[in-house]
Amino acid sequence: MFYSANVFGAILGSIAAGFFLLPWIGSRTTLLGVAATILLSGLILLGIRLRGMTRIVTTAVIVAGFSVLAYRMADPFEVVTAVRYPGRTAVWREEAVQGTVAVLRGPGEELGLYLEGNHQASDQRTMVYVHRRIGHLPLAIHPDPRTALVVGLGGGATAGAAAIHPGVHVDVVELSEAVIRAARYFRRVNHGVLTRPNVTVRVDDGRNYLLTTGKKYDVITADLILPLYAGSNNIYSVDYFRLVRRALRPGGLALQWVDGTDAEYKTIMRSFLSVFPHATLWVDRSLMIGSLEPLKLSRLAFDAKLQRQGQLEALQELGITTFDELKRAFIAGPDDMRAFVGDGPVLTDDRPLVEYFLSLPRKDLQGVERLKGDVRPYIADE
Repeated sequence: MFYSANVFGAILGSIAAGFFLLPWIGSRTTLLGVAATILLSGLILLGIRLRGMTRIVTTAVIVAGFSVLAYRMADPFEVVTAVRYPGRTAVWREEAVQGTVAVLRGPGEELGLYLEGNHQASDQRTMVYVHRRIGHLPLAIHPDPRTALVVGLGGGATAGAAAIHPGVHVDVVELSEAVIRAARYFRRVNHGVLTRPNVTVRVDDGRNYLLTTGKKYDVITADLILPLYAGSNNIYSVDYFRLVRRALRPGGLALQWVDGTDAEYKTIMRSFLSVFPHATLWVDRSLMIGSLEPLKLSRLAFDAKLQRQGQLEALQELGITTFDELKRAFIAGPDDMRAFVGDGPVLTDDRPLVEYFLSLPRKDLQGVERLKGDVRPYIADE
């Protein structure tokens, strides 16, 4: 009976903590509540053995001591933040069902977005540019984009960049409502993405959305997440890339960010190439573009896009405002990429190698500067 009660309590407690206590009262109060419950059970057992004034005095002393310790107990979130990110103060935070989300202000007044204690985005110029070009580049390459999907909102810089391209409707799929609330603090760098009329934000798991939606997109991209973070394989695996491929319209483009050590970089690129055999590499060798058929770049289509009001401003953020600059941003084609990565493992849902990164060789990326191809075979009208 006791064992059954303990198992039942463990199941009920995990559900109550994750879905109710942490979101409603926070980790500090939850920990104090659990500790108080354990203390109470101990006092009940102790009361069975003690009698009279001894029981009263003992209980009073224990309760008083617990109360003092509880009053002085630091907030676990503040302790972790002080250790991991000294000099940063919390502007906003929320312990939600999907995870803890926080906006911290740094010594230089910059704001950073942190998910489960990991840095995800900021309003620093360099970081903003990295996120924005993930949204801009595929829309600059596609000859006539009308619909775009961004998996993950983060600080909103990627989705906001996509949303300022004229004539494009952007769907954003974000798992956590808390992240959506945090993105409001980054309006200065995300173009007010949450209030733009051409943007629809859906609270859902990105994989689940791709699996169940019948909608097709001209462009699909994903907010940046480092490969070594837990759960990152969900947007790096072959299984994910197949879902993306299925949701593309004819002529559609998928962008995937790639980074890491030599083993991580090559494994991610190899996985992408296995689903998108016509993939190309761009800018600083961190952006891969996948397509359903061989990519063709059109000067006429690019110049025609520039006639749309607001298009030039969008491309200025990317730093590519002419077709010649777009050609210079090209790095390599699929044959060059395959020769660089060679044979080896790919990422699948049941083998998330990059999440278990210590099992991979930790050698820095080697020879990537030699990964360079000829853009001329990809030009349609020159």
